[in-house]
Amino acid sequence: MSETDVDTLRGSYNALNEGDVDAALEALDPDAVWRESPELPGGDEFHGREALRGFLRDFLAEWREFHQQIEDLVVTGDRIAVLIHLTAVGRVSGVEADTHYAHVWTMRNGKGVRVEGYRGQDAALRSLDS
Repeated sequence: MSETDVDTLRGSYNALNEGDVDAALEALDPDAVWRESPELPGGDEFHGREALRGFLRDFLAEWREFHQQIEDLVVTGDRIAVLIHLTAVGRVSGVEADTHYAHVWTMRNGKGVRVEGYRGQDAALRSLDS
């Protein structure tokens, strides 16, 4: 895992915080697989950037405020766990979300080829050993 890969991931999350889905997706290979935790809203498996683009646009539309803070990055070989603290406010409901979760990215040639979402950060870290 290169420092460039880490910078790519940080840039992707920053872009999503700004609502720039297209820039966020640049971190992914065009044929990437994204498997979101079924415990998270909209949890499903998406194949390719285009499928994920629709999910992310719909997901972000639900929030008046949305911010993901990367708390830590744990690298093991070509995989990196991104430990995230999310704060958000629902657009219609006004409900405030404050939670922690994680994504585990598999990187190849500077792009994410697989991303797995975890409701619990510990589960994400355990998955690095498998």
